Amino acid sequence: MTITGDQAYIKNLNRSIVLNLLRFHSPLTRVEIARRTGLTKATVSSIVDQLIKEAYVLEVGQAPSKGVGRKPVSIRFNPDAGRVIGVDLGVDYYRVLVLDLSASVVQHYEGTLHDASRVDEAMEPMLRDLKRAVAQSGSTRLGVIGVGIGIPGLVDAKRGVVLNAPNLRWRDVPLRAMLDEALGLPIVIDNEANAGAIGEQLYGAGKGVANMVYLSLARGIGTGIILNNQLIRGESGVAGEFGHMTIDLNGPTCSCGNRGCLELYASEKAVVNRYLELSGESHAFVDIVRRMDAGDPYAVDAIRLAGQHLGIGLASLANGLNPALILISTRFQSVNHLLTESISAVLRERSFIHPYSPPRVQGSAFGPLSCAIGAASLVLQSHFSGP
Repeated sequence: MTITGDQAYIKNLNRSIVLNLLRFHSPLTRVEIARRTGLTKATVSSIVDQLIKEAYVLEVGQAPSKGVGRKPVSIRFNPDAGRVIGVDLGVDYYRVLVLDLSASVVQHYEGTLHDASRVDEAMEPMLRDLKRAVAQSGSTRLGVIGVGIGIPGLVDAKRGVVLNAPNLRWRDVPLRAMLDEALGLPIVIDNEANAGAIGEQLYGAGKGVANMVYLSLARGIGTGIILNNQLIRGESGVAGEFGHMTIDLNGPTCSCGNRGCLELYASEKAVVNRYLELSGESHAFVDIVRRMDAGDPYAVDAIRLAGQHLGIGLASLANGLNPALILISTRFQSVNHLLTESISAVLRERSFIHPYSPPRVQGSAFGPLSCAIGAASLVLQSHFSGP
């Protein structure tokens, strides 16, 4: 690397350090930024002036001062400098969120998918709302900086290809290329649980937690794992598929082709099947939740049993990974409460490490919005990552 290259790298690195400090800890004065970063006051002042020109930060008035003379000026990150879009693509629905640069939701679109297995038909309504969202978010200084999409299944995040999403019945779908052509924006594609884990750690219930497991319960079960502040991806980027952990050697066949997967005993579909066994009545998951809220004992038992099975799977994860926090994400807050109670009880009974290092089990902060907020967070993470 040439000396000029070194200087450019250091300049970009210093800019990234200052900008990310302000993203999460503003308002700060220039003096406070210099003290926290170890950079000279002149370097900080130059970087802040440039960030003001780019609209990433704003001067927001004078800060209190104990000394005499001119009072220092506070600098604040400007979340309204641009917009980011996060998408949760489910089996029978999609959700499109427009967020500011601090991951606060500005606009919300959602729709129903009648046959997600037909990729073109599934994409059509989602693309329509995506284009609406982009068109309505273009008035900010930076416009839309990118789109993140969470998918329930195996995703090659580097290439933006959905390798295998059993519940969607998608294989080898080049989703990023399709959206690049349609939108012309930076696109990030990832597993929905990975997205949810990142969003919760950066902005939600996992903020400041270095070791955590995020579990999403829907038609299937997704798991995002963060250890030592790093999302665990594995050799090929597809780690975390604990929903397909075998818990019954001779169990029924799963959509993935295996037998006895955890997903068969603890997903929304498992709750629906269990309720039918107990009551003799067939109802959609949302109706079973309403019945649970009304005190229907069959609904309570069906959801509690799903929580117990989740607890068995999570006991193995707790023993192997020793997380400080386990976050449960579902579409309904009341379900979260019953599930976390059941999971916690099973962990106390079955986790070897529990007496020495019990993980905290709680519902996610963003609930049904976790995946879409997380997908947007992946875009923000990429945009602000620096050199």
